[in-house]
Amino acid sequence: MILLNTTFAVNSDISGDFIDFIRDTYIPLAESSGLYASLLTEVRTEPQTDALTGTPTRTLALQMRAPSQSVADEFEADVLPRILTLIGSTWGQAVAMFCTTLDVLHDPSRK
Repeated sequence: MILLNTTFAVNSDISGDFIDFIRDTYIPLAESSGLYASLLTEVRTEPQTDALTGTPTRTLALQMRAPSQSVADEFEADVLPRILTLIGSTWGQAVAMFCTTLDVLHDPSRK
């Protein structure tokens, strides 16, 4: 099993709309490609600001599971570019992100 993690630094003033986008658009598109068990979290930290603009930011992390490398590859090749285009065209530099792909070594919920 593979865990796809995307961490976002989001300007606070657009964070509500961005969270709605994650819930209403990103997750359904990802699930339609075979990802599952989405979890959207916020990093617990002292208030942060964008280093260039001084704008307050929130750090969010979206984790989704892929049952196989082929499902993860298909998502990253076909679905993720469309999602990133939507994010860029809607919010531009108000959202920064990076993606990490992790191998799940132990999952006690799976027998």
